[in-house]
Amino acid sequence: MSQTMFATRKVAFAVSAALTLSATGAHAQEQESNWPAYEIVNLNEVFSVRGTLDNTRNGYGAAVSGDVALGIAKGVNDATSSEDDNVLDDVVDAILPEESVSSNSIFRPFIGNNFLFEQSAATGWEPTYVPLLENKPPLLNPDEDEDADAIPRTNAFYFGASALGLRVGSTSALQEAPVDNPNCEVTETSTCSEFYYYRSFESHGFVQSGDNYVLLPPAPESTVYVTEDEELDPTPINVGGNSVSSSINDNGFVVGYASTAISDASKESIDGCLKSLAETDGDNEPLPIDICVQNMQNSGAMFYQTRGYVWQLDPSNLDIISQQALPMNFVPEELPTESDRDNVFLAQALGASDTSDTYIVGRANQLNKSSRPLSTLYAQAWRANGGGYDPYLIGPTVEDSERIEQSIAYDVNDQGMAVGVVRRWVDGYVRNKFAVVDLSAEPEEYRDGQRFMFTEPNDFFDGQSDLASIARSVNNQGIVVGNIEVDRVKNLPRRVRGFAYNIAEDDFININELLTCQSRAYIPFDEANDGTVEIDAEGNKWNRVVIEDTENFSAPIKYEAEVIVVDANQISDDGTIVATALVKLPRVKTEQITEVGDDGKTYIRTVVVTENGKPVIENDANGKPTTNQVPRSLVLKPVDAAQICSLTIEDGLNPPPNERQGASFGWLALMALAPLAWWRRRKG
Repeated sequence: MSQTMFATRKVAFAVSAALTLSATGAHAQEQESNWPAYEIVNLNEVFSVRGTLDNTRNGYGAAVSGDVALGIAKGVNDATSSEDDNVLDDVVDAILPEESVSSNSIFRPFIGNNFLFEQSAATGWEPTYVPLLENKPPLLNPDEDEDADAIPRTNAFYFGASALGLRVGSTSALQEAPVDNPNCEVTETSTCSEFYYYRSFESHGFVQSGDNYVLLPPAPESTVYVTEDEELDPTPINVGGNSVSSSINDNGFVVGYASTAISDASKESIDGCLKSLAETDGDNEPLPIDICVQNMQNSGAMFYQTRGYVWQLDPSNLDIISQQALPMNFVPEELPTESDRDNVFLAQALGASDTSDTYIVGRANQLNKSSRPLSTLYAQAWRANGGGYDPYLIGPTVEDSERIEQSIAYDVNDQGMAVGVVRRWVDGYVRNKFAVVDLSAEPEEYRDGQRFMFTEPNDFFDGQSDLASIARSVNNQGIVVGNIEVDRVKNLPRRVRGFAYNIAEDDFININELLTCQSRAYIPFDEANDGTVEIDAEGNKWNRVVIEDTENFSAPIKYEAEVIVVDANQISDDGTIVATALVKLPRVKTEQITEVGDDGKTYIRTVVVTENGKPVIENDANGKPTTNQVPRSLVLKPVDAAQICSLTIEDGLNPPPNERQGASFGWLALMALAPLAWWRRRKG
C-alpha cells in the first residue's frame, strides 16, 4: 500500500490574542471563591487538543507523575481510502473510522489496541508513545503478510504513578512463537489457520521507571498447574496467573490485586485438555496443552481466586523485595457450607496513601449476618498494623438498607481520607453516588469486628440528588475529583462532567466552571471573527474559537471548537488534574465497498472517501461540516483565580452561585432559573 502524507496545519482565528489573555476578559466577579482557575496546557497554538497518540481514535487521562501526565490511547484508525487502497497518514484533527477489533482467538495473531503515552512541558505537551514489553507504536491498517514484525501485540494500561516518576499499570504478554496447526492443510483455497497463537499470560502488573520496568508476579501457585490425576501427564503447565498494579508511592510500595490460586473448575477444564491429548483416536489432532489453556483464557473459562495484593520494591532498581496477599474480612476455607467454600472470591486493592503504607482501599466480597457471601462487592479498607494489615468493611451494604447495591473505594490520602462510590436506588433508579470516609477515625463496632461507614456529600443541591457521580481521586489537601451527571431526565442517557469537591469546606463545583476562557474555546471579541458571540458576567464580549482548515481536506472547512471536561481521573498535591474531555472534531465521509477475499468470499469494507488524494469531510443539510465528540486526555494546571471564565455554561443544570438548591426541584423549575455562570454548591 502507498501512503499519502499530509502536513497538518490549521488556522484558529485570533488565537494569538487569546494566548495573551489579560484580566480584561477574565473572571472579575466580586463573589468569594476558594478555587483557582484552570488552564488546559496541552492545547496548542491552533487550538488542537493534544490528547492521544497519532493514528489512534481515543485518548484518556490516567495519572500524574511529577511534571509528566500519563494517558492511554485506545483504538487504531482505519485510514484506507477509496482511491487505490492508499492509506491516509497524518490526518490528526478529524474523525476517521476505527479499525475493527476481533476477540482473541487461537487461530489469529494478537493485535494490540491500547497504548501508553506521556506528555510534559518538555515536549510541548505532545503525546509521546511509551514502550513497555515492545516498542511498536499504533500502526495504520496493518497487514499480517507485509507488516508482521511492526504490528503491536500487547495491550497496556497506566493506573497510577508516584510523584518521583514510578508508574504502575498492567500489560498482556508478548505473543509466543506460533505453533503449527496439524489439522490445517494449506492450499490455495483453504480457509483454516496454518498456526495456533498463544501467550504466557493475559495480564500482569508492572512498575516502570524511565526505560526500566519489572513485571509483578501473582502468587506462584496460581501460575503453574500440575494435575493430581495419576492417569494424566504430570508435567507442569504454565497458566500465567493474573495481576494488576493500581497504585504506588515513592517508597516503592505497590498495591493492586493478583491471583492466588487456580479455581477448581478451571483445574477440571485443564484436566480435560490433558485427557484429549491422551486420547488420539479421533480424526483431528487435539489442541496442544498451551493452546488449549489459551483457548480457555480467550473464552473466559480460566478462573482464579483473586486477592488484594502488596509488592514492596526497591525504588532505585525495581528489585522486588517482598509480596503478599491482603487478608479478607473472612477466611473462605472456614465458611460453614461446602458450596460457599468452593466459591471464587475476589478482593482488589485500588489505592494507597502516598508517603507510607498506612492505608489501602479497594473492594471485596463480604458476608451477610448469616455468614453467607453477599452477591455483590463492597468497599474495603486495610490499615497497617505491626507489619501486617487489618481488613475493614466500609459500609453501608444491602444489610443496612435494601436500597444499597454495592460500593467501591478508589483512593486514599496520607491523612486517611478515602473516596469512592456507593451504588444505590434513588427515585426508582440505580445511581452511583460519590462518597468519602475518614479511615484515621475510630471504626464502629460491627458484628464480631469493626467497620467504617461512607458519607455521601451533597453535590449541586442541598440534599440528595439523583445525579450519578463517581469520586476517583483525593489529594493531601482534601480535594476530590471525579465525574457527575448534569441532566435530570430520568429515562434517557445523561451527560457527565468533571467535578471537584473540597472536603473541608463542603464546596462542590463543575470543573468546567473553573476553566479560563481560552481553555473553554473563547477569544476576546473581534468583529472580523464569525464565531458565536457571547457576553460574560462583566459585560465583555467573546467569540467562540473558529477552526479553519484549507489544506488537509478536499475542500476548505470551518467549524466552532468545543472542549468539555467529562471526567477527572487524578489530582496531585499541587492541584494538577489529569482528566478526559470530549472534543469536537469534523467527521470524514465514508462509504462501504465490496471486496473478494483470498478465500473467494465477498466482504463489505468501510473506506474513507477521497478526492484528489485528500479526505472528504461529511457535511450536514446546511452544508456545514458534520462534527462529533471524541475523548482526549487533558492536563489542567491551576492559575490565578482571576482568570476564571464567567461565560454561561449551557448544561442541563445551572443553579445560581453560592446557593444550594432543593433536591426536589424538577426539570421545569431548573429550566426557569436565570442563566448564571457559576454552577456549584457551597457550604453556608
